[in-house]
Amino acid sequence: MGAIAAAGPLSLVTAVAAVAAGVASPASAAPDAAAAPVYDSAASGGAVIVVLKDQHSDLNLRTQGTERRAAALRDQAPLVADIRSHGGTDISQLVSVNAIAAHLSADEVGRLRDDPAVSQIVPDATTPLADQSAPQAAAQPSAASVKKPTPAACPTIPGEPGKPAQEPEAMADIHASTGNPHSAEMANSIATGKGVVVAINGMNKLAGNPDFQRADGSHVVINAPDYTVDASNDEAYGDASSVAAQGNVVFSYAGALPNSNVPANCTFTIKGDAPDASLVDASQIDTPPSSNLLLAESQIVANIDNSVISQHADVISESYGGAEARVPTVAHVANDAAVAAGVTVVVSSGDSGSSGTMNPISADPNVIAAGAVDNFRLVAMAHGYSSYVSNNIAAISSGGTAPTNKMVDLVAPGYFGEADCSVSCPAGYPTESMRGTSESAPLIAGAAADVIQAYRETHAGASPTPAQIKQILTGTATDLGAPADQQGSGLLNIYAAVKAAQVMPGATKGSGHPTPAGGASLVSGTSQLDLTGNGGKLNNTSVRLYNTGSTPALVGGVYRELGAPKQIGRTVTENISAPDPALPVPAEGAQAAAPIQFKVPAGLDRLDADMIWPDPTNGNIICFALFDPQGRLEQLSYDDGSAGRNGAIGSVSNDQHAEVTKPQPGTWTAKVLWSGKDVDLAVAPAVPGSYTGPMSFRISGQNWSYSPATLLPTLIGAHSSATVPLHVFMPKAPGDHPESVQFTATNGAVASLPVARRTLIPSSGGAFNTLITSAVGRAVGQVSTYDLVVPAGTSALDIDFHTADASPDNKYTFYLIDPSGAVVTTDTTPKTVDGQPVATAQLATTDPVPGTWEIDVMLNLTMSGKEFTQTVYGDAHLTR
Repeated sequence: MGAIAAAGPLSLVTAVAAVAAGVASPASAAPDAAAAPVYDSAASGGAVIVVLKDQHSDLNLRTQGTERRAAALRDQAPLVADIRSHGGTDISQLVSVNAIAAHLSADEVGRLRDDPAVSQIVPDATTPLADQSAPQAAAQPSAASVKKPTPAACPTIPGEPGKPAQEPEAMADIHASTGNPHSAEMANSIATGKGVVVAINGMNKLAGNPDFQRADGSHVVINAPDYTVDASNDEAYGDASSVAAQGNVVFSYAGALPNSNVPANCTFTIKGDAPDASLVDASQIDTPPSSNLLLAESQIVANIDNSVISQHADVISESYGGAEARVPTVAHVANDAAVAAGVTVVVSSGDSGSSGTMNPISADPNVIAAGAVDNFRLVAMAHGYSSYVSNNIAAISSGGTAPTNKMVDLVAPGYFGEADCSVSCPAGYPTESMRGTSESAPLIAGAAADVIQAYRETHAGASPTPAQIKQILTGTATDLGAPADQQGSGLLNIYAAVKAAQVMPGATKGSGHPTPAGGASLVSGTSQLDLTGNGGKLNNTSVRLYNTGSTPALVGGVYRELGAPKQIGRTVTENISAPDPALPVPAEGAQAAAPIQFKVPAGLDRLDADMIWPDPTNGNIICFALFDPQGRLEQLSYDDGSAGRNGAIGSVSNDQHAEVTKPQPGTWTAKVLWSGKDVDLAVAPAVPGSYTGPMSFRISGQNWSYSPATLLPTLIGAHSSATVPLHVFMPKAPGDHPESVQFTATNGAVASLPVARRTLIPSSGGAFNTLITSAVGRAVGQVSTYDLVVPAGTSALDIDFHTADASPDNKYTFYLIDPSGAVVTTDTTPKTVDGQPVATAQLATTDPVPGTWEIDVMLNLTMSGKEFTQTVYGDAHLTR
C-alpha cells in the first residue's frame, strides 16, 4: 500500500478519484470520454471495487449512518442487479466509500465502466493483519536445547511488596498506571476510558476471555453474539490487552518466558490503559484465528462502516501489517469519512524500519499515525540481562516522510509487552509478548478513550473532535530527542493528555466536578506543519498554541534539525560463522561473530549503528544487541525477512540499523547474534543459518543544529490561545528535510512540533539524489519522494536515474505520477544491457499537463550488503 500522491485537502469524491488513480496506470484507454477509468489488474476481472460518483459526503457517517447507507444501497441496486445477472460473485456493498466489491469477469468490468454512475474500478487488494505470531525464518531448537541465561530478577511494583507486577511495562512509561493505586501523576487516577467505545478487529471471538470480564461481572467486549468464546487471533488479543485488559488474572513469568531463568514464584497481571472502555468488534464477521491473516481492502472498508454505523464507536484502532508503501487504497477515504463523522482513527505506522516506510493508511493526514519505542524489561528477563534502557525508537518502527508529506504523529511502546492469549499461544501458556507498532496503535487508541472521558466530564458531556484529540495527544507528548520523522511529537503521556483535556476551551463544571487547574502544556492547533516550496526560500506560516497552564506564559521556540552523520572509529569486519550445532543455543540467540567494542565520545546527540553482510541468498538473519558502558541493553536491531528457499533470493535485507538517543560516553559493546526476527519471547531462539563470510559493522554519530524560530516571545494567557508566527527555511537540495520546532514557555510547558519540509525540484529541471540507509525485509526498503512543478507549454519530461550497485538483490522501482495522482510510467533497476547488469532507469512522458508531478524512488525490499548506504542519483529534464 502507499500514500496518495496529491497533497492538501480534497473533497471525498476527489479523494476517491485520487486514491483509485494512484493504484497504477489505467490498464487501457477508456473507449470514450464518459467511460470510467479501470486500473491495473481490474481490467482482467477478478476481485475489484467499483467506486460510484456520488459519495453522499453530506450525510454524516455516524449520526446519519442509516440514511447514508440507504442512499448508497439505492445507488448500488441497479449495478448489483447487473453484476448478479452477469455472473458476479462475492458481492459486498460499502458505505463510507460508496462502492461495490465483487468478483467480476473482464466483460462485466467493461460493461460497468460505461455506466454513468461509476467513477472508477480498482483492484480489491489484500493487506496483511499485523499478526504477532510470525514464525521463525529458520527451524527452532527444542526447549531442552536452549541454554538458559543467568537468573533474572523479579519485577516489583514500587510501594506494593509481594503484589504481582503489572504488564506491560508500557503502562508506567506512558503514565497510565503502575499497579499501585496511590502512584502520583498516573492517568487512570483521572480517566479510565469509561463510557467510550473502541472498535478493533477480532473482539467478538475473545469476549469470553477471563481477563476481559470486569469485577462486577460485566463484559469488556459489548455486542458480542457469544460471551463464552475465547479463540481469536493473536493480534486481536494483543490489541484488546493494550486497551482494556482488567488485570484480574495472575500469570507466571516462568510460564510466559519458558527460555528464561525467572523464579517460579514471580507473577504478573495484565492491564490496559483504558480499562473501563468498552470494546466492539470492527469486523462484520468474526475474524478467524490465523497466523497469516489477509484482509481484502473491501473488508477494511466494511469494518469501518460497521464500526461507525452499527457499533457507534468513538475510536477505531487499526493494526495492519506491511504492504507496498507507495500504492494507495480507498481505505484512506473510508477513514476520512469516519473522522468527519467524529470518530478518532489510530493506525499503526508499520514495522518496516525508520526511513520512508510508513504504512500508507497511516499516511492519511486525518488519522493518528503510531510509531513505536522499545520496552526491554521482558527482553532483559528472557535473555538474562541485568539492566536495560527503554524508550529509544524501536528498530522495527516505520518512519520517514510519506509521499503525502505526513510523518508519524507520536510514539508509544511497541517492543515488547505481555498480553493475554488463548489459542495458538507460543508456549501453550495463556500469554504472548505483544510487539510492533500494532501494539503502539491500541495504546494510543486507549489514550484517546481516556482523553474523551476526561473531556466529557469537564465539558458538560460534549465530546472532543478527532482533531482536538490528536492535538491534545501530540501537544502533551514527551520529546525523546529523536528525529521528527521517527518520533513525531514524542512519547505518549496520557496523564498530561487527560489533564490538558480537562481545561481545553469550553470547560465547565460538568458532572459535578470543578474545572481543574490543569498542567502546563502547549497544545498546538496542528499536529504537524507541512511545507513545500523552492529551495533557499523562506516560507511564512504560523501555529496556534493553547496554554493549558493556570498562569500566563511567554513562549519562544527554536528549530531543531539533525546534522549529517560522521563515522566514529574504524569499520570492523569479521567473519560470520555458526557454532557447533550440538551445543545448546543461548536464549538471546547464538553468537554469529565475536563481540565488538567501540568508544562513544561525550556530547553526542544520536548514535547510529549499522551492520551489513553480502549474502547472495538474502536468507540469513543476523542482528546485533547494543550495551552501554554500564552493561545495560540499549538497543536491538531487527529484520522481518524470510529465508531464501532452494537457493532462491529471500527477503532478508542484508543490513541492520538501530539508533540510540543521547548515548552515554565510554566503551560500548555490540553482540552479533543469529536471528533478529520478530518472534514471541516464549519461542526458542533460531537455529543459526548457513551463511559464512564477511560482516562489517560501523558506528556513526549525529548532533542537533539549532536556529531561532521565534524572534520575540509570544505572551499566551492562562487557558488561552495565541498565534505564533514562524518563518521556515527551505533547504536547497530537493527532497524531504524534516525538522521540529521546540517550544518552551516560562511556566515550564514544552512542546515539540514536527515540520515536514519538501523542497521542489526546480521547474527548469536539474539534479537530485536520495540516500538509502537501511531496510528490514518487510513491505519495502525505503520510499523517497520528490515534487516537480511542470510549467505550461512543456513538451516532454524525462528523469534519468543511476546508482552504483547493479546487484540482483538491490532492486529499485521508480514512479512518475501526474498531478491527478495517476501513475504515468514506471521503470526498474537493475537490468541487463548487452549481457551486463546496469543500474540505470528512465521515466519519460510527452506533453505533461501543467502542475505538481511526483517522483518516487523505492528500494523494493532487500539490499546487497555490499555498502552501508546507497545514493540514487536523478536528473530531471524538461523540454519546452
